[in-house]
Amino acid sequence: MRHTPLRRVALVAAGALLGLTGLASVASPAMATGSSCTTAANAEYKHEFNGPAGTASIELTNGPLCEGESQSFALVSYTAPSAQFETPQFVLDTSKQAFTAPGDKRELTTNKLDFKVAVPECYTQVDFVFGDEIIDELVNGGARYNDRKVGSPGAPGYKSKPAAGQPQNAWYNGGSGTCKAEPEVKALPDCQGNVTLKLINRSNFSTPFRITADGNFSETKTVGVNAEPVDVKVPAANAKNIVVKAQNKVLYEGSWTKPEDCQVPEVGTPDAKYTSSCEGLTFEVKNPENGKDLTATFTPTTGEAQTLTVKANETKTAFFPGTEGLKVTVSGDLDVLNGEVVWTKPADCGTDTPPAEGTPSASPSVSTPAETPSATPSESTATPTESTSTSPVATTPVSDDEDTSLPVTGAAAGGIAGGAALLVAVGAGLFFMARRRKLNFKA
Repeated sequence: MRHTPLRRVALVAAGALLGLTGLASVASPAMATGSSCTTAANAEYKHEFNGPAGTASIELTNGPLCEGESQSFALVSYTAPSAQFETPQFVLDTSKQAFTAPGDKRELTTNKLDFKVAVPECYTQVDFVFGDEIIDELVNGGARYNDRKVGSPGAPGYKSKPAAGQPQNAWYNGGSGTCKAEPEVKALPDCQGNVTLKLINRSNFSTPFRITADGNFSETKTVGVNAEPVDVKVPAANAKNIVVKAQNKVLYEGSWTKPEDCQVPEVGTPDAKYTSSCEGLTFEVKNPENGKDLTATFTPTTGEAQTLTVKANETKTAFFPGTEGLKVTVSGDLDVLNGEVVWTKPADCGTDTPPAEGTPSASPSVSTPAETPSATPSESTATPTESTSTSPVATTPVSDDEDTSLPVTGAAAGGIAGGAALLVAVGAGLFFMARRRKLNFKA
């Protein structure tokens, strides 16, 4: 068979075409492999887990994730009532991280995530799960993680396989000793009708406090482990039927009550006065209804001292018969009266000698005493003339710079004023007489 030049050309072209096709078939898989990524739905993982230590890690084995894709994971520890699964359980600690896609073609993303949580020194449960949604409390009939747990037989848990020597199931129940929760609530009412609730968490896990009150008042505050107490103010309009719950227990029930230290008005000032009559000196002390107990001692220059203890809403008196030079020193809670009070006999008492001590002829004109003084004047229908000082007494001591002595009144002051007027008149007369004499001399 002769091979014409045309046939030889056709055979060479066919061989070249086959060669190019083979090269294309070899190059195509290599190019496809270099541009591969995975979706979150098709991602595959490998995990490590140590429940008692509170550690876990997970590796993305067929990444990276394609643009716009991400996958989060969470490790969470709980306090539990036993070493086996049992409710209720409360969150102690969490750790959350996620795989994400590269931001551009030159960016590299990690393919392994490491997690660490605190584990309580009592019964516990530790779960490693797909997603970052945490169930705060595991209660009877409540939500469960189910196949979200890493290593579970269903989706998405089955997408992760254990690393060599690691457990298939990435969850743990164990520990020892019952976890004793000790949350506490202190109610602090004020004088305006508000109640401040101080939420204290002394347990070894974070605790949510749920507060309800009248008027649809509702608030929830979570106090962490070893955290400072949290204050929640319940306004006066809602401060009735207050209920505070934590860990499915009622910690406080109550309403606003007036604090014992509310004083409306403030502590009252006692009213103390003395009366100087023809019979002697009478001291009267009135303590208002909102006053506090006070004690005062009256010590005369003649006779025995008297001590009065006056409670709130009481009035008491002390009487001292008038004698020549009588002075009474006041000491105790009546600071302004401390010092000597001098008995001054009224001018219109006549020339009769003052009655002997303890036997005055008439009683002083004062309010009815709440307690009989040591020296009680006899009753009489006569009303003695008296000179009275009725200035109310404050409980604040007078400054040392001020004159604390009582004013002196009576005949002595009048005599001085009269003598001064007489001297002025005599001086004026002498002046006019001298002037007249001088004029006559010149004439």
